[in-house]
Amino acid sequence: MTERSRQQQLDALEDEILQQRLDMTAAMREWRDATAPIDNAWNKMMSWRVPLMAVGGLLAMRSARKPRSTGRLFKRALTGFMMYNRGRALYRATRGKKR
Repeated sequence: MTERSRQQQLDALEDEILQQRLDMTAAMREWRDATAPIDNAWNKMMSWRVPLMAVGGLLAMRSARKPRSTGRLFKRALTGFMMYNRGRALYRATRGKKR
């Protein structure tokens, strides 16, 4: 193997490594963009971590003392939340249509 062919092989390998690094950088950027909504939601939830833990502890204490009333309260809260989401979706659907 001559010195020249050896240098050409090294250059080809360096070019291949450089291309792989560029491909990996692009893939990492795409991954970050794809997971950004999940990461933002997680960060938002973590900012409310202490209050959520406090509310969870209070609900656990209440459910230990009054399980039936806590279950009814939970059902009412869930129904209210679902009605709110449906109302918001209906508002957005009707707002988009103009006559």
